[in-house]
Amino acid sequence: MVYYSTEQPDETVSMHDAVSSCVPQSGGVYMPASLPRIPHAFLQNMSDMSLREIAYVTTNVFMGEDIDSAIIKRVVDESLSFDAPIVEISPGLYALELFHGPTKVFKDIGARFLAGFFDAMNPCDGTVLNVLVTTTGNTGMAVANAFADKKNVNVFILYPHGSMTRGDAAAMAMAGSNIHILEVSGSIDDCKSMVSSAFADSSLREKVLLTSANSTNFARLMPQVALFFYAMGRLVSLGVKPEDVDIAVPSGNLGMLTSGLMAKRIGLECGRLIGACNANNSFDRYMATGRFEPHPTVHTYARLMDMSSPSNMSRLLALSGGDINVLKGDVDSATVGDDLIASTIRSIADKSGYIVDPHTAVGVASLSLHRRGKPEGLVFATAHPDKSRELMASILGRDVATCSGLSQTPSGSYRPDRLPPTYPALKKYILSHQ
Repeated sequence: MVYYSTEQPDETVSMHDAVSSCVPQSGGVYMPASLPRIPHAFLQNMSDMSLREIAYVTTNVFMGEDIDSAIIKRVVDESLSFDAPIVEISPGLYALELFHGPTKVFKDIGARFLAGFFDAMNPCDGTVLNVLVTTTGNTGMAVANAFADKKNVNVFILYPHGSMTRGDAAAMAMAGSNIHILEVSGSIDDCKSMVSSAFADSSLREKVLLTSANSTNFARLMPQVALFFYAMGRLVSLGVKPEDVDIAVPSGNLGMLTSGLMAKRIGLECGRLIGACNANNSFDRYMATGRFEPHPTVHTYARLMDMSSPSNMSRLLALSGGDINVLKGDVDSATVGDDLIASTIRSIADKSGYIVDPHTAVGVASLSLHRRGKPEGLVFATAHPDKSRELMASILGRDVATCSGLSQTPSGSYRPDRLPPTYPALKKYILSHQ
């Protein structure tokens, strides 16, 4: 399958190059030149299929022309080795729990898939793959866990100062000797700009092989596409009509929302998708005004969505022929502030005893704004509440149940490597660690 740059559509590459080099040097991100169609028999039988079976089919229709199907099956089976249950929070309101992986966030799914995918593609000539990642916490944890001690892979994880504790940074660094943690004295958008500059630097790319484990990498989206089919299959098996189910997706970099729209474009039946934003609501404002105007990032309770320049915006438009009205035909949006996040967490806990984390609460609140009288709705629960332990305790007035599978972060005097928010500093660091 051929892939093109959303910035320069006449710039095309193979699937291998789109995934391994990840970001076009002209800017933008890669998209497939054409979208496949899911077999009708699959749509008829998906309610009886497991997540791994569904992910194999959906990934194979995208990548089966370029990769042996046996490799796809192995990567899917190894990366999706944990459950993603559907839970009914209240009558007609369902949560797809995506936090049952090793670091208890949905990023485990994409990170483990990418790690397995790169492992399968890794050349035998000793070439070192350099993986660049920006994070405010959960992506970095998931990537560090997934890529730890992978042969011929260096991982550089950039995070903005103040976005995570020293213990969390230490936990990432201690995951493997190939994991390099960089604290940047700037915002997450500064981190993303530094990484974008690295991909645009031909002199650097002539010396080292670069890729990304963020959702700018098209392969990261593959297992996420499967989640939408899996969720609807489970709901159909419960007797729910697909057209009655709106799906709320907590949205920061818009990767999961893009995956949902791709699922719809290749044959998924459901209601509307809702891009659920926190106060960093560039996407919601774009949907309201038709103008994309990034603004300074603000800190919110849903901190992992704190970014104002989502990388996948161009993919959403590409899936809509560049027409915002076509996008609006499938997607709604909403902005949820911290007060509503907190009241949603308390309301759900009081009514049902179910505990949602702040990011999932953004989805639940957004869904309530857009249900339009429909009886069913689904929210993607993207992180275990224990990942926001102190904030949850302050909102609920009590400690939340700890997650037995979540390792405690180390203490001590660990200090991450620190960089100014400039590309030359990042380039120098990368070259010094080859």
